[in-house]
Amino acid sequence: MNLRKFDTISIETCENFPKQTFRNRTYILSANGILSINVPLIKATNIKQKTSEIRISYTENWNIKAWRTITSAYSKSIYFEYFEDDIKNFFTNKYEKLIDLNLDILYYFINKFDIKTKIEFTQNYNIINQDYDFRNKFFANKRENDSNIKFTPYIQCFSDKFPFTRNLSCIDLLMNTGKESNLIINF
Repeated sequence: MNLRKFDTISIETCENFPKQTFRNRTYILSANGILSINVPLIKATNIKQKTSEIRISYTENWNIKAWRTITSAYSKSIYFEYFEDDIKNFFTNKYEKLIDLNLDILYYFINKFDIKTKIEFTQNYNIINQDYDFRNKFFANKRENDSNIKFTPYIQCFSDKFPFTRNLSCIDLLMNTGKESNLIINF
């Protein structure tokens, strides 16, 4: 999906939160291969919760562990020192809700990648034209299965150990390509 093709996109906030999606996980490349970074969630007392209501759990200090993992994977990358403080903020701020963390990350990368698309939020759950409904694209088990997505290869950390690895976090692109990210990204 190329966000630049759209003047405006709507982010679904009223759906019942689906499990096993990219809404609370991402992948990075480490010296040992692909690693998943997961944001643990507080289990709801009722079975269904709106996406906008999902709360983050800090009982196991996931944020500290995640930041250490990112630092270990990217501290030797060319651009780490330029973006370190920005990225670290996502892991040092204790967000109450997952949507707040996700939106801060989204706005940060939209800015870094020079994407001008306007972001709106749904006020209720809507069924929309299937051609423009990407909600079902965010399941983690579809990570490698979507062959329609095109990736422009770039030099990654550990490229001496692994071939180009697609579909990683935007952190990977930013840490390895810096300001050139907006020329490489192919949403």
